Amino acid sequence: MRKKNSSKLIIPPWGDFDPFLLSHILSFLPLHDQLFVTPYVSCAWLTATLDTLFHNSILDLVLIDELDDEIQRLRFTHLLRLAINRYHGWVSIYLPRKYMLSYFAMVYIAERTPMISSLIMPCDVALHAGLVHTSLLYWENLKVFKARLDSHEGLLLQQLADSCKNIVELGVHGEITEKEVSSIIEGFPRLKILDISESTLCHKALNLLLDGKLRSLRELDILHCSIVGDDGKDITLPTSQMLSMKFNREIQEKASQLKSVKFTHCLGIYCKALQGKVECYEDDDDHDRWLQNTILSLYGLFCDKQ
Repeated sequence: MRKKNSSKLIIPPWGDFDPFLLSHILSFLPLHDQLFVTPYVSCAWLTATLDTLFHNSILDLVLIDELDDEIQRLRFTHLLRLAINRYHGWVSIYLPRKYMLSYFAMVYIAERTPMISSLIMPCDVALHAGLVHTSLLYWENLKVFKARLDSHEGLLLQQLADSCKNIVELGVHGEITEKEVSSIIEGFPRLKILDISESTLCHKALNLLLDGKLRSLRELDILHCSIVGDDGKDITLPTSQMLSMKFNREIQEKASQLKSVKFTHCLGIYCKALQGKVECYEDDDDHDRWLQNTILSLYGLFCDKQ
């Protein structure tokens, strides 16, 4: 009799999956399963889970904002500690918007991530700068920093300038006065990109920025900023039409001299994105008069250049 060759299908162990493929598969699971299920399958799956939660050398702590209860957050911080201690090549940190990390948690992270080059804090929520003051001492390689300034914390920019000498991209939002702009000019001579969009910006501070003292600057973004005069009122509103025309004209003339700088703004434009500006137009006639004056202002600027 002829013997039949019986071939069995060999299934490799769970831990022998390709790590990249396994991490990609786990990324489709709910966050709850990534926290409480997959890390317990095997050591290989734990590593893949950490790669899924914190991939591309980025510590994205914004994920903690998606967690509903304290048990989930504790589990997330446990996996975060494992990830930080297993890998030492972290390059970026994104801080959460809703959940505020403690001072000791920030120092713990900073001590183990000395190569961080990018720190991104929520730009729509003012966090206490005291949380990162000590951490900045460990992040001397920082090149990118973004945060909303707390009006009660005037030392953050100075601390950043003293600790991090290699800043090339800076995003600060909030109330920007001459003091903050002076700190930026003096503390960050290598700055290439400055984003102060959606802020309350003193008109003297803007003039100071356009003086050309930041010689390495390549991009300046003041989009959706409220420009205030000495009296604290927004001089770009239609209620200050003559002053707005003069100011827009001066700023555009000054910005035109900085030929190497990309200047992003909405001056001289009816911008609905600015908070509080829409309410200033009581009727369509106010809007039409504002547009008319803006056109006349731009026409006058064009004639002067001719």
